[in-house]
Parts: sequence; structure tokens; C-alpha cells
Amino acid sequence: MATPSESSKTQKPIRLGFIGLSTQGWAAAALVPPLLQAPLSSHFSIAAVSTTNPVSAEATAKKYSELTGASVKPYHGSVEHMVGDKDVDMVVVSVRVLHHKEVVSKVIEGGKDLFIEWPVGRNLAETREIYEAAVRKRIRVIVGLQTRFTGYALKTKSIIDNDEIGKVVTTSFTVSMGSLAYGPIMPQFYNYLPVTSNGATLVDITGGHLLDMFTYILGPIASLSALLQNQISSVTIVDNDGKPTGEIVPQDGPNQVCIMGVLASGAVFNINIQSNVKETDFNWVIHGEKGTIRIRDDNRARQIGFYDATPDVYLNGRKVDLQSIGTSAMNSSVDSKDVQSTPAGLAWQAVVDGKAGEYATLEQALKVKEIVAAVHESAKDGKRISF
Repeated sequence: MATPSESSKTQKPIRLGFIGLSTQGWAAAALVPPLLQAPLSSHFSIAAVSTTNPVSAEATAKKYSELTGASVKPYHGSVEHMVGDKDVDMVVVSVRVLHHKEVVSKVIEGGKDLFIEWPVGRNLAETREIYEAAVRKRIRVIVGLQTRFTGYALKTKSIIDNDEIGKVVTTSFTVSMGSLAYGPIMPQFYNYLPVTSNGATLVDITGGHLLDMFTYILGPIASLSALLQNQISSVTIVDNDGKPTGEIVPQDGPNQVCIMGVLASGAVFNINIQSNVKETDFNWVIHGEKGTIRIRDDNRARQIGFYDATPDVYLNGRKVDLQSIGTSAMNSSVDSKDVQSTPAGLAWQAVVDGKAGEYATLEQALKVKEIVAAVHESAKDGKRISF
């Protein structure tokens, strides 16, 4: 697959076309703001947006035309309009996972470079199909696995890479999600999350983000065993005001994810991700032969508990300064004092710098998807999976 180094050498900004960008939502809050400020604004431009209907397309195009001072084209409906636009160099796809394969396949077939949000398809088969198509077309693909760019992740990786705690021997990671994430009540927009076949359960989405960061810092997994347990029989769907819509969705996805195993380095690990608990929790301990890293967020009242976590990092009991590295919360948005230092901002900068491997590539995303698939398989069959 082609490397991105050539794009960082050109003087012309990379012209982006967004599929799924609106005036609000994840892409509007996290992905776009870093692109509107220097230095990234000199490396990227927003050329076009595509939504599901003409009204939202016009409103979104108007918003970003005003913010950028340049005309942004509005498209709606068919992906082919965006793919066929010669003024678009890279297509950014931020839509529900249910539509990943359909949309991304058309972008790849059209030969456009691509940014795609995790989980890149509903299951391993779809992700592999997308990967193979991208390899055939030799296009560049960036995957939205931005947790690796949080301040705590960058600092932890630096400590380990600099051998400050010696060889890692064991690690334990616990994440407890709050009431707004994978609980018995969900907003209407997320009514597809509880169903396993949709590929958006707690283990697929949150687990994937966590496992990418985990292996980015500590290296590949050699083997694992997993337990998935669902303690929520059904989910009540509510509107934007929090009032029940009358829709009840049966849940078959897990709210308890337990993974244990051995890393390729020989270190032993265990991970627990859970939802539907009163208090959120973020506690990661890494023991090395020469020292210990503790990453923890003591705020027990966060609404989500992973994506909005801002944990502190302690090296051998001493708190480490993270101010010079970047913001911790993965979902840091336009309200941040310096959006360039948000995980999304740092990811975009890595694209500019041609640092494939620092930003998540499609090949790396496929490896994470293989781990997630192994978690499902191990939990279903009660067996240990080796890689």
C-alpha cells in the first residue's frame, strides 16, 4: 500500500471530502476543529460534505464555508458524487458502522485516499475485505483510532520505550463505563449498539479502541482467553429530551468484557471493560522489572468513563507532567484551549508528517479486529486463542 510521505512534501493542502459530517456530532466536535487552525489549516482544506438529505447538506456546507472562508460543496445521497469530485483528494468517512463497507468500498473503487472511523466494518470479514480492496487499489488509508494519541497513552509509551520501568512483566486494566454508554437506556441515534450482529457492541467499539492503544504501547498479544457476559436484557430508547420513544431493543451484546492472556513479550495481562455501573472507573497498572506505571482517573462521576477519561500518570508513585504532551480525553472537542493537541489534532499532524504507524493504518486496524474476533470466539467456545 502506498505510504503517505509524498503528501507531506507537497505545498498544496490535502482537499478533504467528508461523508457523514453535519453541523453537530462526533466529526464536527472532534475531527474537524483541529483542521481549522494553524498549522493544520495550511495542510488540509474542506472541499465538500455529503449527508443524507439536501437540507442538512446545505446547512453543513454553509457552516464550514463560513468557518474556512472558502466554498464547500454540498452533496447528499449517493456517495458517487463525492468519489467523482476531482477537487477531493481524500474522503473522510464518519458514518454508522452499518454502512462502513458499502460507503468505503465505493471510495476505494474510485481510487480516493481514505480516512475511516473505527471499527471499519461490522466484523472481521468486512474489515478484511476493505483491507484487501485498499491494497489492490494502492490507496492510503488512515483509521480513526485516536486513543493512542491521548496524553496519558503517549507518555506511557515514552516511559516504556525509554526503559524507565524495565521489561514489563504484568499489566492490569479496568474500565467502567457510565450510564450513557451501553446501559439499559440509550439515545435513539444509538439504537443499533445493543445488537451483536451490528458490530458496535462494548467489545467491538470500546474494546477495539482500548486494544489498539494497549498493543500500540505494549506490543502484540500472543494468546488470550475471554469471557463476555450480558446482564442487560433490553434497552429503552429515548429521544433528545430523554423521554422514552416506545422502542425497546433486545440486547444480546455484552456489558461485561474480561480478557486475559500473554503478550508476545512474555508479560501477563488482564483487561476488564464493563458498563451499567454507578461509578465510572479507569485504572491501568503496568509493572516492570524496575518500576511501576499507574494510570488512573479518580473522577467517579464521568458520564461515559473511557472516552472522556482524563487520567493522571504516576511513575513509581510520582505524578508525571502531561501538559507538554497533549490533552488526555479522546473526545476532546472544539472547546479545548488548543485543539491541535487533542488526539484528533495529533493524529492529523501524524498524517501530515507521513508517520504511518504512529497514526493507525488499515493494516494495524485489521490486526485489532482480529483480536476482537478472537475475544468473541474465545468467549463463545470457551477456549484459548493463540496468534
